[in-house]
Amino acid sequence: MKFSFLKILTALLPVLILQAQSIAQETTTAKALSLKQAQEYALLNNAEAKNSILDLELAKKQIWETTAIGLPQLNAQANYQHLFTVPELSLGGTTFLTTDLNPGTPITSDNINNGDVSLGFTPAAPIQLGVKDNTTLDITLTQLVFSGEYLVGLQASKVFYLMSDQSRIKTELDLMEAVSNTYSLVLVLEQSKITLEQSLENLNKTLAEMREMYNQGFIENTDVDQIELTMLNVTNSVNSINRQVSTTKDLMKFQLGMPFENELVLTDSLGSIAADITMESVMAKSFNVNQNINYQILETQEKLGILSLKREKSTYLPNLAAVYRHSEKVNQPAFDFAPKDVFQLSMNIPIFSSGQRNVKVQQRQLELDKIVNIKDNIANGLKLDYNNAVNEMATAYENYLNNQKNIELTSRIYEKTLIKYKEGLSTSLDLTNVQNQYLRAQGDYYTAVYTLISTKNKLDKLTNNL
Repeated sequence: MKFSFLKILTALLPVLILQAQSIAQETTTAKALSLKQAQEYALLNNAEAKNSILDLELAKKQIWETTAIGLPQLNAQANYQHLFTVPELSLGGTTFLTTDLNPGTPITSDNINNGDVSLGFTPAAPIQLGVKDNTTLDITLTQLVFSGEYLVGLQASKVFYLMSDQSRIKTELDLMEAVSNTYSLVLVLEQSKITLEQSLENLNKTLAEMREMYNQGFIENTDVDQIELTMLNVTNSVNSINRQVSTTKDLMKFQLGMPFENELVLTDSLGSIAADITMESVMAKSFNVNQNINYQILETQEKLGILSLKREKSTYLPNLAAVYRHSEKVNQPAFDFAPKDVFQLSMNIPIFSSGQRNVKVQQRQLELDKIVNIKDNIANGLKLDYNNAVNEMATAYENYLNNQKNIELTSRIYEKTLIKYKEGLSTSLDLTNVQNQYLRAQGDYYTAVYTLISTKNKLDKLTNNL
């Protein structure tokens, strides 16, 4: 049996190794995500997004917890009791006469005095009013008949659920905006990296050609040194941007809720994201402050403030509860005056609290007034934010279009200057300046694209269109 088991294990070992390798490959396989897929991935895996869903489930449980307060409550209780001394009740005894006289002889005082007749008393056995050891079982059924605080609390729990749902939506909107901005930033850095690497490759070719021209005596050593200096600066920029790409991807993995050891590949291009943005589509959207999630949360807070005021006012009302209790004793005493079944109605009527209830009502009213003032102020602030975002969007869109043209212009200038330099019609300083101008134009363009996308995200978040 042992030999056959080893044979089976040996036969299965290659399969187990292949499965382990497959699992290892799955854990290290690159995750390719478009912008929309990245946002969906974050909504499912980000810790804050998952906690917002758990908060919603907690709010559901709290609704039932509050509802259950007004439903029947059944409780059982067992009590063991030991009496060191059992109380007793004596009911007296029996009095009787004894005599030595013959039957029929009358009893006189002389007979009694002579001792022929005597009076006797037999005490009765005491009655125990309990038992030494006993166990009592009680079953109590309670039902809240009326409570103003309970009715208001039930309404408040439902409004609290609404606020939890709105908080979940706000968390998702914030997360989608952050993912979109980080996604775009990674693309900007990667495109900048490609541009710098292409520039570095061109400089390498130029440097090789210039060294050949220097060896032939057509140019001075200073021109070669100038190109080498430019190459070193670009090389430093490439190394720096490589680290920035890695750091920004880690940030995005954190936002997505993705393990850091996984490789992340972004499938959308910067140009395709920017190409979908037009001022016509932005201006076609109208702003309604009631659709903004921050304003909706404040409206819900106002509802909670109104209910909090109602709850304090309800403390002036009486509370009514019904109770039914049934008791059973394991050892029933001879005499037990405690009833087995009891039903009672209990009413608590608030009469005087030295002004405490009135002060609490005033406090809730003042808090509600503050919420109303904040809500009105936020509404005006959101309108101002929207107008500013539209203006920022228009500026960002114009910069985006202008920087597109700048890229084309600086690219043509660089190519012409490079030709002139090779023909000896311009200096190495001219070529370096034009090279730097082209790189700045590239950087300005990518910055303009990122600003355009982030401004669009801000505008979409204000209108709940992410």
